[in-house]
Amino acid sequence: MITVIDDFLPKEDFTKLHDLVQSSEFPWYYLSHASKQAGSALPDNAVESFAMVHTLYSKHDNAHSFQLKNFSPLLGKIEQDFNLEIIRVRCGMKTHKKDFTDQNYNLPHVDFKFPHWSMVYYVNDTDGDTWMFDQVYVNDPETTEFTVKQRITPKPNRLLLFPGLQYHTASNPINKDSRIIININGVEKKLL
Repeated sequence: MITVIDDFLPKEDFTKLHDLVQSSEFPWYYLSHASKQAGSALPDNAVESFAMVHTLYSKHDNAHSFQLKNFSPLLGKIEQDFNLEIIRVRCGMKTHKKDFTDQNYNLPHVDFKFPHWSMVYYVNDTDGDTWMFDQVYVNDPETTEFTVKQRITPKPNRLLLFPGLQYHTASNPINKDSRIIININGVEKKLL
């Protein structure tokens, strides 16, 4: 079940998030491999790249950013609308990558290896689709053969929701300078 919701937040809340993550007040941190560890097997069209990230919250790593409070309209709406407990929130920025084409994508992955929900909230007007694959994580060893199920094009204030064990990945922007998203993971409250 892949769900795409446009205009997820009221315009005022969206504008505040949009302006914050693109301001000089918002810190970004370098991550050499955005999807998986260096040395992971890459399918034919996969091209891994660096990303700039900011982990706002991680229950498993006991991380809590001073910026988290600025994201409460988004996270509160997600918790309420989908009856989820948020377990991780990470902002991500990918930039234009030389020789990256419309048929390339980053390394397919799952965010966690237990039942959860994954969400991608698109912040800026950009390209760089999210790729969804037919394959679902079952157990190790992970698959290296992937069949594209669907591509979701970024659109500001769009939320993508899908089962977290479904393989997915991002792609670098080609026509724009940056692709900024907020990746949210949650578990159903009844599972806690």
